[in-house]
Parts: sequence; structure tokens; C-alpha cells
Amino acid sequence: MSLIALVLKFIIQLRFPDNVSIAEITKRRYGEATLRVFRICERTALKYHKAIADTDYLKRCRDADLVPIFLRFKLSNPRLAGSNEARKARRKLLDKEIREKDKRISILSNSLSLQLNELKQLVRTVDFIKYRLIIDTSVASSGDIWYSTHQRKFVSLQSSSRAEAGLLDPESVITNISDYDLSKIEKLALANGLKFHLPPRKLKSGSYLANFELLNFDLSKSRFTGNDEDEVYFREKLSEIAYSSYFNYNSTRSSLMNIPRDQYRALMNLSKNKNIVIMCPDKGSGVVVMNRVDYVTKLEDILNDTSKFKVSKDQDLYSISRKVERKVRKFLLDHLKKPGLISEEQYKRLYPNGSHIGVLYGLPKVHKDGVPMRPICSAVGTSTYELGKYVASIIRPAALSSLGTDLNSTFQFVNQIREQDLSSLYMVSFDVRSLFTNVPLTKTIDICLKRLYHGDPDIKPSIPEDTLKRLLQLCVCENAFVFGGGVCQRVDGVAMG
Repeated sequence: MSLIALVLKFIIQLRFPDNVSIAEITKRRYGEATLRVFRICERTALKYHKAIADTDYLKRCRDADLVPIFLRFKLSNPRLAGSNEARKARRKLLDKEIREKDKRISILSNSLSLQLNELKQLVRTVDFIKYRLIIDTSVASSGDIWYSTHQRKFVSLQSSSRAEAGLLDPESVITNISDYDLSKIEKLALANGLKFHLPPRKLKSGSYLANFELLNFDLSKSRFTGNDEDEVYFREKLSEIAYSSYFNYNSTRSSLMNIPRDQYRALMNLSKNKNIVIMCPDKGSGVVVMNRVDYVTKLEDILNDTSKFKVSKDQDLYSISRKVERKVRKFLLDHLKKPGLISEEQYKRLYPNGSHIGVLYGLPKVHKDGVPMRPICSAVGTSTYELGKYVASIIRPAALSSLGTDLNSTFQFVNQIREQDLSSLYMVSFDVRSLFTNVPLTKTIDICLKRLYHGDPDIKPSIPEDTLKRLLQLCVCENAFVFGGGVCQRVDGVAMG
């Protein structure tokens, strides 16, 4: 580093001390208006680079002759989906989307240039350099996430494209560690993967018709239907479509069937086999077939660790759910809503009602000897599910390293080392056995609070420290779960989910 660069770095550190937030420094030095200009520059820079990343992804798909998910529109005749005409139409739409993205990039580029020039006129040169560094760091951090997401989508598109072309080898998808011998037809059916959806045998009237009600409500709010007379006509036609489609639904109709009938029957027979469990592996995609006895035994072995789990004294599922609901409701009202820390809308969203306790299941680690299980607790619909998402958004900054040592995925890691010279280095990987179940809850909560409230002031939450501590305890310590008909509780550690 040159002497000029070292001096410049020293001056920037003096003008922007670590213990004072960038927002506070900017408001004190230049005023609220300049801070707004800086934030606008930051947002525009993110939009600009996101548009570039999205466009690069679409062009990569086009070069590989892959069709992104948003262009896989459904046709009334499924046989036409693979026709040359359909492929040409998708290709034209993809080209059109890329051209639109290029136009947006050009517009955002001009806007960003003007906004940066405005910011440059409002602040000193040395401060402008610091603002640019902050913007570039934000873009780089988000860029890693965008790259990982696009890479994951691209790999998924490649797999689905091979499956559609009939090039997918079932043996490369299915790991059968059960005593059940899969037939050729069963293997072909399972090779579609666990994300492959069959048309439901029967529509659920409540959830199906409720979607039409929501559509009518949203359109009525926006006055999309015009005058009152048009609104009445629209509502009647929408009701007619909803009920006619519901009562005329037939899952066996050829236009709805997206799989050969012999494979459909094979899947139906597999679903009735109570001696096996079919699931995805812990790492990557694929299908694992496992003996139900082995599946249950391995999870019970994990639950028998009394230092991590215990059998709940109360085995009444309803009683347990209501007890946790009351705790969460009281805390939300007394410590968040009344002090004005959350809005009425947030309070309603976080307020638990009609919840149930979690459900434990496991994913097999087929890449390890003995195929151990990773326990996962499905918390969807529990009393603390929405609260957990709210708390996660607050503590997320505590998980990010200022040194850039945190990773979101393997794709991000590969992207970071791509330009590095690794010829004289060795890669070392450390594996932690049962990582999540061995997380010390109390210590982890204390570390989160220390980083949030006694570290970087830019990430300090607006709610009091003791309130957040109790929220964390509610989310990770108050959740029971059910497995095999019995209710258990965690003593220490956490489960994925």
C-alpha cells in the first residue's frame, strides 16, 4: 500500500470512528438531507447491481438453452410443452426479458451517476470516498447472496432439464438403504424428485375457494372492477368460475396428469407401504428410501440423550400449546405493544392463535458412515413461529462478520476463492458432530446480545436488551415437540427448522 493510501486510510478512520454510526456522523456533519441522498445512492447501487446479476443469470440460462421457472407457463395440452413452437415462444420471451433488463440497467446507471454526483457536491472528498466504500461493501455482500441464489437456481434448472429429456439416471438420484427392492417403474417415478407435484386427488373446498375470496377482496380494494354494477357482475362471474372449477375437478383427467399412469400407480403403492420412509437427504438433492424401523430407532437414540432432551410431564398437546400461547400473548402485549416497540399491525401478525406444538423428523446423512440422522423440528404453525421470524430479523446482523469470514453457501465460498492462488495451500475441513443439538443456549444468547448491544452501534436494536433476551428465551426454550406419539422438550441445544 502506498504512503498516500495509508494517509488517506488514517484520515478516514479519524473522521469515521467505529463507535459512532455512519448515520449519526452524516446528520451531525451535513444534515438530514445529505443522509437521505446517501441512502438513496446506496439503494440505487443495490438495484443497479442486482439488475446486472439477474441479467447475467438470464443470459447464462439462454446460452445453456435452459428455461427459467417464470417462463414455464402451463399449456392446456401438456403434450405441447416440449414442442418446437413452445420452445421458440419461451426463447422469444426470454430474449424480450433480457432486453428489458438491459434497458433498466441503463436507466439505473444514469440515475446512480447523477445521485453520486449530487452526493459528491454535498460532502468533502475524503468523506465521499468513505461513502463509496460503504456502498461498495454493501453491494459486494449482497452480490455474494445473489450469486449463490442464481447458482442454486441454475443447477436446479439443469437437473429438471435432464429429467424432462429423459436423461436422468434414477440410480444417481435415489439412495435405497432399505430392505425394499424398488422396481424399475418405481425408480423412474421417484427420479422426478421430491419437489415433483402430482395433481391432488381432491380439492379442499375451504382453502381452494378462499383464494377466490382473497382475489375478490384485493381487486375490490383497488377498484379494479370500475363502477358498482361492474363490481357485482365481476363478483358473480368469479363465483361462477370458482364453484364450476371446484365441482368439475377431476385429478385423473389426462390434461392434468403430468406423469405416466404406471408411474402414478407406483407412487400410490409406495405411499401405502408403511415399512419404508421416503425423504430427501441432509445434503443436496435426491431421494432416500429407508426402513421405517431404522428411521425411528436412530431418532430415538438422539432423543435418549437426557442432557439435551427430556420427556414432557404434560402429554396433552392442546394444553401445552395453549400454555405457550398465553405466555407469548402476555409478553407481546406488556413488553412490546404497550411500550410502543411494535405497531398494531406487527402485534396482530405476531399474536399466536390456534397454534400447535412442533413436529420432529429427521434427514439422513447419507454422505457419512452409518447414515446418522439430523433432527429437524418443524415449527410452522407453533406459538413462536412468527415471533421467531421477527427475532431472527433483529439478531441477523450479529451473525455477520465484519472480516467477511461468514458464508451463506458453498457457491459463495467457491466464488470467493475462484481468483485465489491455492497451489501452495491445503484445504482443511472441520466437522462438528450434531452441531445444532450441541449449541449451548444460554451462552449463545449472551454472545448475540453482546455483539448487538455492546459492539457496532450501527446494528444496535431499538428494543431494550432485557426484552430481546426474553424474546430469544421464548423462541428457543419454550417449544415442545412431538415424535412417535410422545411429547418431548429440549433441555439444551436447538433443532434445525
